[in-house]
Amino acid sequence: MLAQPLVPVLVTGPASTPADVKALRALAYNIAYELGRAVTWATGTDHDVRDYAAVYTTCPVTELSTDPALLLVGEALAAGVDVGEPLSADEVVECPCGLVGRHTRIPVGEDGEPHCNECRGADVCGWCGESLEDDATLVERGTAFYPLHPACAAESFPTTGRTLVDVA
Repeated sequence: MLAQPLVPVLVTGPASTPADVKALRALAYNIAYELGRAVTWATGTDHDVRDYAAVYTTCPVTELSTDPALLLVGEALAAGVDVGEPLSADEVVECPCGLVGRHTRIPVGEDGEPHCNECRGADVCGWCGESLEDDATLVERGTAFYPLHPACAAESFPTTGRTLVDVA
């Protein structure tokens, strides 16, 4: 489980083709949705991994063959930053609310049932820091997705240069 809910996570992987970049963006969106936290996707090495709560990869670390992704993962491991690889079919878990953790591990509660961040009240608005509950909007700005309350999205980001992706 990731501490510090306002600290973003980073997604990296091969980025040499348009399809690779599309896969990075898609994984960043899915992880932002699953974790309820800001996620940045990286096509190069211009990120300090110590600024992130975790680094996720689009493929198993052993299959990374691109220098930027390998470098970021190596830096993360050296800095003690969690590195998340794609989950196998056996590791995919569904929360009773219906959220399926396809890319991130959903914590299992004391009752033996999985409970996603939303059900635990652990997903927070990237602007005000309060619980998102059921009214989340993912805002895409540059190479990042931010989970925000709709009102915070309107207040914190100008209309130009952003894309609203409704997740409720």
